[in-house]
Amino acid sequence: MIQLVGGFVGLMAVGVPLALVVLGAGILYVWYATDVPMTIVAQRLFVGMDDFTLMAIPLFVLAGYLMNEVGLTERLLVLARIIMRKVYGGLAHIATLVSMLFGGVTGAAAADLAAVGITMVPEMEKDGYSREFSIATITAASLMGAVIPPSIPFIIYGVQSETSIGDLFVAGIIPGILIGVVVMVMNFVMLKRSGFRPRQQAAAERKPATPLPVALRDAAIAVLMPVVIIGGILAGIFTPTEAAGVAVAYALLIGLVVFRTLTWRKIRVVLEKSTVMSSVIMIIVVASALLNWCLAYSQLPAKVASALLSVTDSQAVFLLISLVILLLVGMPLDPVPGIIVVTPVLLPAAIQFGVDPVHFGVVVVLALTIGLATPPVGASLFVAMSISRVSMGRLSIAITPFLVALLVLTLLITYVPQTYNWLLPLLR
Repeated sequence: MIQLVGGFVGLMAVGVPLALVVLGAGILYVWYATDVPMTIVAQRLFVGMDDFTLMAIPLFVLAGYLMNEVGLTERLLVLARIIMRKVYGGLAHIATLVSMLFGGVTGAAAADLAAVGITMVPEMEKDGYSREFSIATITAASLMGAVIPPSIPFIIYGVQSETSIGDLFVAGIIPGILIGVVVMVMNFVMLKRSGFRPRQQAAAERKPATPLPVALRDAAIAVLMPVVIIGGILAGIFTPTEAAGVAVAYALLIGLVVFRTLTWRKIRVVLEKSTVMSSVIMIIVVASALLNWCLAYSQLPAKVASALLSVTDSQAVFLLISLVILLLVGMPLDPVPGIIVVTPVLLPAAIQFGVDPVHFGVVVVLALTIGLATPPVGASLFVAMSISRVSMGRLSIAITPFLVALLVLTLLITYVPQTYNWLLPLLR
């Protein structure tokens, strides 16, 4: 077991890419700590790829990139401006609303942050918001992208835990929306406390150039995609993998026929970007099959479950310990590798404590996602720094109030699952 943990930490410490860390740690463990032939490595990697559900990942990634290239962000921004133009702190709330709507299409927090941040940070600065506050609120809001379906982390958890991806998608709807609500409340409180007053806008900006019906039509066409995906899965029309294919077809139809903003050159660029992103995710997922075998061989999950049961017989205490572990793991790791690392270790214990696998999946994804924005190593912070050119120190201070509020939300969802799980029986 020391070889497995030491290999994982050691490879990360020397800067090896994360996909190769997962694979390398497994190979080192098999080589040094077992008498099993090395052919087990190839066997487990093949088993890791031999899952039809995994085809949904590259297809959802491709659909997200296509919808971004279509010009979705701008259309969502137009609608949000019309709705929120007379609300105090309107642009901050607009950024949150756009992230909420955009997250339901991309399925990834980093994509949400990049698309919305590039557009909104300059706009917010023009209206008098500080750059630190602007990028902090957008970074916090972008976390919805990993929770609101279609969510790539939920797909990974569903495959790892053999849990219904459709149920996970439904379970993520309300927690994802609540992230947006919490961010908007924090926007209002922080701006009121600082005495913020927006700069006077020009008359042309006060009156929207696009009529509300037109803005609703354009935005509705884009936001309809996650509705089609979730509705189709729940109605039994198609599987999650087939839903991903429908999402790609829908994105192409909107871009080529309806909006006509996609060109063959743009499609080629999108294919290149999505291939790179999907390859990184899939290498990690495939390597996780070897890592899971190593964990099972070492009996670590059973040992962890036994240790936790010896410490406490309380489900509440177990969930608190799990949250601490997940938040610590989520700081250096993205949600996808984080799920791969913690699910086989903590899920068996969660089941012994009587925790529903779907609820535990929500807790895992939510806690790991907060790690994306947790200083000093959260991945979303580095994206935010590159967009805004705000230093890590200033960004860390600006985003801390949002993180505290989101941690309170995570505790609420963890201990009061009734906040969201009432939707499951209604949509099943």
